[in-house]
Amino acid sequence: MYSAILAGLFLAAAGLGIWGVRRGSVVRVTLGVVLGVATLVFFWFLGFWGEQLWFEALGYEDRFWKVVFTQAAMLLVGAALAFAVIWLLTWPISRSHRYPRYVAWGFAAYVGANWGLVNWETVLIYLSAVRTELADPIFGKDTGFYLFRLPFYDALYLLVWTVALVGLVAAVAAAAADAPIRITRGQIEFGRRISSEGEILQRFRPIYFSAAAFLLVVAAGRFLARYHLMYSKWGVAQGPGWTDVHVRVPGYWIVLFACVLLAAGLIAAPLYRRRITGFFGRFGLPSSQGHAAFLASAGGVLAVLWFLVLAAAPGLVQWLRVEPNELTLESPYIAHNIAFTRVGFGLDRIEGREFPAAEALTPAMVAEHERLFRNIRLWDWRVLDAVYKQFQEIRLYYEFADVDVDRYAIGDDYRQVMVSAREMEQANLPPQSQTFVNRRFKYTHGYGVTLTTVNEFTPQGLPNLLVKNIPPVSAYPSLEVDVPQIYYGELTRSYVIANSSEAEFDYPRGDQNVYIHYDGRGGVALGNLWRKFLYGWKFGGTRLFLSGYPTSESRIMFHRQILERVNLLAPFLEFDDDPYVVLAGGRLFWIIDAYTTSRYFPYSEPLMSRRMGGYAGFERGESLWNDGAESLAAVNYVRNSVKVVVDAFHGSVDFYVFEPQDPLIRVWDRVFPGLLKPAEQMPEELLVHVRYPIDLLLAQGLVYAKYHMTDPAVFYNQEDLWIRTTEKYYNQVIPVEPYYIMWEPPETDDLEFILMLPFTPKNRQVMIGWLAGMCDGENYGRLLAYQFPKDKRILGPQQVETKIDQDPYLSAQLTLWDQRGSTVIRGNVLAIPVGPTLLYVEPIYLQAETAAYPELRLVAVMHNDDLSYAETFEQALRGLFEEELTAPVGPATQPQRAAPAAMDVLIRQADQAFDDYLRLMGEKKFPEASEALGRLGSALEQLTSERQPSPGPQEQE
Repeated sequence: MYSAILAGLFLAAAGLGIWGVRRGSVVRVTLGVVLGVATLVFFWFLGFWGEQLWFEALGYEDRFWKVVFTQAAMLLVGAALAFAVIWLLTWPISRSHRYPRYVAWGFAAYVGANWGLVNWETVLIYLSAVRTELADPIFGKDTGFYLFRLPFYDALYLLVWTVALVGLVAAVAAAAADAPIRITRGQIEFGRRISSEGEILQRFRPIYFSAAAFLLVVAAGRFLARYHLMYSKWGVAQGPGWTDVHVRVPGYWIVLFACVLLAAGLIAAPLYRRRITGFFGRFGLPSSQGHAAFLASAGGVLAVLWFLVLAAAPGLVQWLRVEPNELTLESPYIAHNIAFTRVGFGLDRIEGREFPAAEALTPAMVAEHERLFRNIRLWDWRVLDAVYKQFQEIRLYYEFADVDVDRYAIGDDYRQVMVSAREMEQANLPPQSQTFVNRRFKYTHGYGVTLTTVNEFTPQGLPNLLVKNIPPVSAYPSLEVDVPQIYYGELTRSYVIANSSEAEFDYPRGDQNVYIHYDGRGGVALGNLWRKFLYGWKFGGTRLFLSGYPTSESRIMFHRQILERVNLLAPFLEFDDDPYVVLAGGRLFWIIDAYTTSRYFPYSEPLMSRRMGGYAGFERGESLWNDGAESLAAVNYVRNSVKVVVDAFHGSVDFYVFEPQDPLIRVWDRVFPGLLKPAEQMPEELLVHVRYPIDLLLAQGLVYAKYHMTDPAVFYNQEDLWIRTTEKYYNQVIPVEPYYIMWEPPETDDLEFILMLPFTPKNRQVMIGWLAGMCDGENYGRLLAYQFPKDKRILGPQQVETKIDQDPYLSAQLTLWDQRGSTVIRGNVLAIPVGPTLLYVEPIYLQAETAAYPELRLVAVMHNDDLSYAETFEQALRGLFEEELTAPVGPATQPQRAAPAAMDVLIRQADQAFDDYLRLMGEKKFPEASEALGRLGSALEQLTSERQPSPGPQEQE
């Protein structure tokens, strides 16, 4: 329908235009053009107004109009500025050369308008800039100049440089049009012979003027280039080094003054035209070619000077003066780089401490830290995701996007949990159910969450669910889900219409389905025919406009994918790609970490620069791109200044500022007043779920792995490089990602939820230290760095994996399980600080080929060089001690011991071998039958040994 309307209007416009041309009627032609333009504007307006209604429904209408008016103003200002510059540059061009001038004017205006649309954010932060009270050590400029003003100056320079180049090209084109180049008898002539010097000068005067203007713009660029030395990559560290300060900075001044002098010479050239033509006349060049030669000579002089001063001289000085004395000369500049990089990534706030790792773990320590031991995570989120998908998706159209780690107050206890939202994935509906009504009116929302503690499991090795099923069943009153509907989530990518005359599917109950009508505030009211027409066009849906299901109370919901949603509201922020769902007050919310970032922080090393690669976990082809921190890859300044809360039912979005001292967020708060709220306004029930983001700690950890070295000499020699530890998962060695754990800091008895990232020295596997971001209460945002004593050997996670592989019994058990019929999955190797010592925990899962989910089968624990393993964490922990534990640390339920997974596998292997033996004997394949009988005997022998008690760690050699 919409295509037909659009086509009809365009045909009518074209018909009017053609009719007017044939009849010579200017009025009809004008009407045709107006109708065509009006059609384009009208249908553009439909989409524009649909977005405006969306912003208005969310309460951010002021933010919408601020951007619209800014973009419109910048479009006009950019076009006007570019036009004014190009008009001045082309003013000397003869009025007879209209086309070069008109083309230059039009192109420059287009460039300026496009510049204004692209750089609206740059202009806004320039106009709202603040001081940081931190000055760079070379030029003494406040870092706010680099963050807010230099990007604007760069953008403005690029615009003026482009327009100046267009003006120069237009001047040359005008001269060429007046005197096209031709070759006669081997001689280059500029068109017809000129009878007077005045005509020659008239032709070259615009070129002189435009070239002089272009040189002045280049001179301004050299002035700005000095500040870009803050991002220089010539020295041993990011930022200006000895050569930059002592050679390149003077070199920029030399080139700048040379450009100014050459520009003055070009402007004055018409006054000395006789001398110019006379000088080049000595070489047999006529007057016109003399002027051209003079221009070429000016460019050649600048090019030679540029090469000598900005390329050859710095290279020679670096080679002859700096490199033989590099450490001595570069040390002050390395110190600047270290200091500013640490500030850029927030590492200056790190509280460095020594972790003694002095005491042996004892039962008394286990009893003292009993709450910590009851929160040690045994479920790997990757494994648990497969279990959730198998047992809790309930129907094929539900899907869990991922599993998140959080903490909840459960009764009187503080527990670490894992939670996942059950979302609606319309793509999973059967093809015959992929109808317009089902996708837009019926299957509109997901339902509920699944939540489990991190260390509890059933007798079958499956998680002990505290919130499960549909409708949600909660084990504790504090975990009751009163509003389980999820209209906004990670997988909600398409638009839907809620509260229509067609009841929405809510959840399945037995053979029947339960239906509801939406009664929330989400979406845009679809209350009249005009809005139906508007959104029908916006979403290409004639069926939407013609449908009788929407009522005056219906609401259309779009931009429901939460990352897309917040990006539209705050495009100046970078958003973490791992939102997590929170159950608070019986309702479901999403919390998203948002970052303020910049590439313009002076002297700070970008995260993905060449110097940062190949040392901090980037070996073996690894990079941040497969770690999920893409938005932070190119930055040299980052702060987790904002937490965003999205209501899963209403779709409301709130931005809370957690780092009000961050200069970037201060500027954006001035740009969009009312958009950002102070953290104190976040509801307490949500505030307790705020956590330190994984991507931020990963970025900080990768930088800290090098920039924990604060001594310039140590930094220069790269004596103490760290890398992330590694672990084994699915028999593959991968870098350890930051992981959440519970911890009891030495200065308090309180249980704290922290994010931890361990390190090893480069090319070694021993653990050297760990970085932790704290998440709870007043400690939120604190960054702690613990380093182990140099004289102690602390096993790293990969060495723990090696110890497990080298244990005779456990290695044989894992090899047996990993044979035909099952797969062994090694979970996270968690390094858990317990008081002044360290405990390693690795869960081991078993997945049968016929099952779509793994089960927890073994837990291995290691302290110092002592390894113990058992079917439960508590049993494995007991194996470390000669005396009994005085307090339980494991889950209330224990896995069954009657038929462990190893015996199941062996029984299946024995059955298969016996069946093969009988079949092969019947087929008279005696050699193969003998081999099957051998396999049967081996399986029976292993079954016999499997029934014997497992040796403890003290019995193993």
